[in-house]
Amino acid sequence: MEEEKQENPLKRNFEAFSSEAEKMDVEKKKIEEFIPREYQLKVFKVAMRRNTIAVLDTGAGKTNIAVMMIREIGITLRIDDEKKLIVFLAPTVHLVHQQYEVIQHHTHLGVQEYYGAKGVDEWNAESWKKETDDNDVLVMTPQIFLDALRKGYLKFDTVCFLILDECHRASGNHPYARIMKEFYHLSRKRSKIFGMTASPVIRKGVSSSADCEEQISELESLLDSQVYTLENRVELDEFVPSAKETCKFYDPIVFSNTELKAKLEFSWSKVKAHMQISYQIGQCRILLLNN
Repeated sequence: MEEEKQENPLKRNFEAFSSEAEKMDVEKKKIEEFIPREYQLKVFKVAMRRNTIAVLDTGAGKTNIAVMMIREIGITLRIDDEKKLIVFLAPTVHLVHQQYEVIQHHTHLGVQEYYGAKGVDEWNAESWKKETDDNDVLVMTPQIFLDALRKGYLKFDTVCFLILDECHRASGNHPYARIMKEFYHLSRKRSKIFGMTASPVIRKGVSSSADCEEQISELESLLDSQVYTLENRVELDEFVPSAKETCKFYDPIVFSNTELKAKLEFSWSKVKAHMQISYQIGQCRILLLNN
């Protein structure tokens, strides 16, 4: 008769303990990943007080600041049983998915992403109502948001916090600009605004500091926000190294193929001769017409 193999309870307890420890390590890692830097806290405090356009270098963690604000504002989303929404807009599908994953990872709110490939263009009012009932943060391209607002599927008054990634695009007929002009500035209950950009000036024709200031002023007016940038870049430069300019000097190019050089010079002389002849013919025609 074979003896039954009994599982060692100590082994089972150790495995359970190890599993729990691994889960705790994962949670700890998530928290550690989100420890804000000093300059991020500065921007966060300013942005919580007033509508802000955060001008920070690429890689400085602007999205982390937005997530800190989402966490803070998310606490008040269901006050007085009135459902409010946070809308995060990004100009490309890639950015939409990227920001969606970050927000989902770092908050306990209901988050969903929307873009054309998901078939949202065919959705009706009932489809959008289900999304707004089930979620707190809607991450989407600005055109999707604009279309839903224009069709009446989403109500701008229900948006308490609007985030615009790469907000410098808000000019002309860009969906960012249309959303602000057609809905935000006409709304009775204006949402909080947080714009993110690495450079608030991108249009051509900036030839002076006055032109630059004019474009920044236009962006601030359209987004009903104020630009905020860091005066002290010491900490920022530790995390976002700036490009260093170096000069390299080279000897003048020596054209060694003398035969090819001679052929090119001959061809060019022929071109110049033809151009001279054409010019003279043209002058003769003008004289003939005048006579």
